[in-house]
Amino acid sequence: MTDRPNIVLVLSDQQRADSLASYGNRFTVTPGTDAMAAAGKSFDAAFTPWPVCTPARGTMWTGVYPHRHQLIDNLYGVDNAFASHAAVKKTVFDHLRNAGYLTAHFGKWHLGEIQPPFFDVWVESFNSRKGHWMDGKLDGEYRPDRQTDAAVAFLDERKDATQPFAMVLSFYPPHDPYSAPERFYEPYRGKGVPFAGYYAAVSALDENLARVRAALEENGLADNTYVIYFSDHGDTFWYRREGEHKFVCHDDAIRIPFIVEGPGIDPATRSDAPVGLQDLAPTMLDFAEAQIPSSMHGRSLKPLLLDGDAGGWRDDYYVQNITHVSKIEQRAIRTAGWKLIASANGEHELYNLQADPEEELNVFLTPRDDGGFQRFKHYPDYAAVIGELVARMKNWADAMGDERGLELAGDVAKSIAPRLEVLEKA
Repeated sequence: MTDRPNIVLVLSDQQRADSLASYGNRFTVTPGTDAMAAAGKSFDAAFTPWPVCTPARGTMWTGVYPHRHQLIDNLYGVDNAFASHAAVKKTVFDHLRNAGYLTAHFGKWHLGEIQPPFFDVWVESFNSRKGHWMDGKLDGEYRPDRQTDAAVAFLDERKDATQPFAMVLSFYPPHDPYSAPERFYEPYRGKGVPFAGYYAAVSALDENLARVRAALEENGLADNTYVIYFSDHGDTFWYRREGEHKFVCHDDAIRIPFIVEGPGIDPATRSDAPVGLQDLAPTMLDFAEAQIPSSMHGRSLKPLLLDGDAGGWRDDYYVQNITHVSKIEQRAIRTAGWKLIASANGEHELYNLQADPEEELNVFLTPRDDGGFQRFKHYPDYAAVIGELVARMKNWADAMGDERGLELAGDVAKSIAPRLEVLEKA
């Protein structure tokens, strides 16, 4: 056994938090994540800082928001994004290697086409846009199965090793095109479930997660290994106007599953603390007993995981985005009760997450009068709520040096100024 814990990350692509039974879904078959949730802690308010692959992954591995690392769009045909495009060059894997860890990657990377120097092991790995099937034939060899075979073989080799390791198993599904081995479709077909292939893929990945957890047990590694299951962003299923599957600040795109198990974590526990992918790198370094750079925007989750209380933890979450259709810059602030989305085109949005968790009714302009037909007149003016959310957005943007965020928050503040004056006089 190593003197410091191992770290195993199992990462899916474009997976909604509500796709898992342990997150409240009533029709998915996911015994693997059910078992992991029963053994560890689930985060009910976990988010991506940018709902697109490359920006989110840049944040995962640097601990800083996309405006800082500057990987703000998906990259293809690039050898190593951190060497050629990123403003932040050092990743968490550089820091882990310096701390004596062996680093390994299996699967989708989306930050370059070739093996970067900070991975010691690079097997079945690729940038993006490879099919979900190894031979290109539906129901041939499923790529996630091949990746998991390689990851399990790696774990078998670590049985008696004394060097700690950090391993990433990164799946491309359930990202479109939705597909999975035929046997995983049975719970979803003919039952009124939309996007059966998506949920079949969720179940297929769930089985592979179970294989990884079993390999850790069989090799005597489980008691000294932290396992994290999460995704880079969600999927809107074409439901949002400015995005196909993502590229929007709604919860179906930004909210992700995030489950952690390992030594010292109480089983079957949950946390409603807002956490995000920027917290992943500092958490890994904290597990490894390595120094966490002060430049990271994220915080270690270790106190939340082991003590249940991190002391002064954030009570909101900040999101950055550029929409897919119109390329509109956005910033969002989300609390337990509200979400404000500031858009560069002036079409700002406000959602009451308690009354409207699906974010289907934008109440930013209530009450208003459209062409003589009074709509939303029965709603109050939420200008005061907007003002509070703008202040939160400004605090985050200022603390992280996000100049565009400050500008967009300022635009919202200007738009509600007349309404605030009326409310103050009333």
